[in-house]
Amino acid sequence: MPMRRRHLLQLSAGPLLASLGGMARSERPSRPVLVAGTVFARLFEPVPGAPPSGAQSSGRVQGLAVDLLDAILVPAGFTPSYDIYPWLRAQAMLEQGATQILVGPYRTRERETRMRFSRQPFYEDAMVFYARAGSQDLWRDDFAALRSLQIGAVQGWVYGDRFELARRQLNLTQVRDLATALRMLQLGRLDLIAANQRNSEPVLQELGLTEAVVMCQPPFARLRGHFAFSLEASGGEWQWLVDTGMQRLRASGELARLSARWGVPLPE
Repeated sequence: MPMRRRHLLQLSAGPLLASLGGMARSERPSRPVLVAGTVFARLFEPVPGAPPSGAQSSGRVQGLAVDLLDAILVPAGFTPSYDIYPWLRAQAMLEQGATQILVGPYRTRERETRMRFSRQPFYEDAMVFYARAGSQDLWRDDFAALRSLQIGAVQGWVYGDRFELARRQLNLTQVRDLATALRMLQLGRLDLIAANQRNSEPVLQELGLTEAVVMCQPPFARLRGHFAFSLEASGGEWQWLVDTGMQRLRASGELARLSARWGVPLPE
């Protein structure tokens, strides 16, 4: 293990918060915090020209999550380092103690056995199906009607209880990422793909598929995303710090201002 990473993993939020509490803000030492996530449009995404996924990208990641954590951690004397990884790897890093904060997971019972969540979600997603243009009526708000169709789902994504209940009855193809799923849909290898609207819009534009692929109505779920932390004792300290900071940002109106800036719906 590299010495820099070994040193960071030895840091514990509890001792850090205790040591900072008795110091004036100007005297506080700046301590690093590792923040991991995957590319979430408008939440946690590379600044144009940033390093590829998995590379150190501190200062080169932008989005609502970055602005919120900067506003919470920097005044408390911490220096966040933001890294982008494939989604499954980012989750594993949190569980293994290789990062202190994970950006954006939806809260589920299964995930609660592996990580702890911020009390307050900071965004909400509409979960929808996408179809080829002219085929959007394949989705009529009835999962039973989809049994004969080929449905694409992105590996590692959560789609909500309604989708999970229907999963065994569906012909599902697990796809590694959203761009691959959209290309397979365009080529007729899938009839529908399940995704969220926020992440899908920029990928459709990037692939030039805004005319060929359309969103079906209505959404089949609305899910809320959180910050997540380790189940270890130190994870409880980071959770407390972020929860307290989120309360402060909400009370001051800064949370609403930042959400509006990034065009991200703020949950009630």
